[in-house]
Amino acid sequence: MGNKDLRIMMETSLLVGAALLLSFLRLFRMPQGGSVSLEMLPIFLLAFRHGGKMGMLGGAMLGFLKLLLSPYIIHPIQLLLDYPVPFLVLGVAGFGLLRQYRLLGVATGALLRYVTHVVAGVVFFAEYAPEGTPVLLYSAGYNASYLIPEAVITAVIIVLLGRRREIFEPQYK
Repeated sequence: MGNKDLRIMMETSLLVGAALLLSFLRLFRMPQGGSVSLEMLPIFLLAFRHGGKMGMLGGAMLGFLKLLLSPYIIHPIQLLLDYPVPFLVLGVAGFGLLRQYRLLGVATGALLRYVTHVVAGVVFFAEYAPEGTPVLLYSAGYNASYLIPEAVITAVIIVLLGRRREIFEPQYK
């Protein structure tokens, strides 16, 4: 293992740890789960700095850590759709043009996270939908109520950080 690999491993650990910490610093919390925080920001930074594979790995690590610290499990598939998968998909922001056009990367990663939570809501949490409300509509609205604000706040911070090139491009060789 080279010095560069060690640095990437250390950065990954630090950014995943930062994401976990930020997940507990909530700006707003929904009654049946979900909250507005800055937890996606470090995973996007990881993906932009080191590519999609590392972003996906870091996101999956975050999801598993969240699962260990505050689990709500009703089914093995729900476990996957609510914990590792939604954070793993944030890492797609580090692939191809999404890495170059960071706002598009944030939007794509957040949208994929949203889709996984909506699917989990439709399949496993239908009983929370008010009577007469289509389950898909309820799950889509519920998850949008916290993920859209979180994605917008994260995107704004990414734009503000974009002025500092060294944040997105590792300086070591």
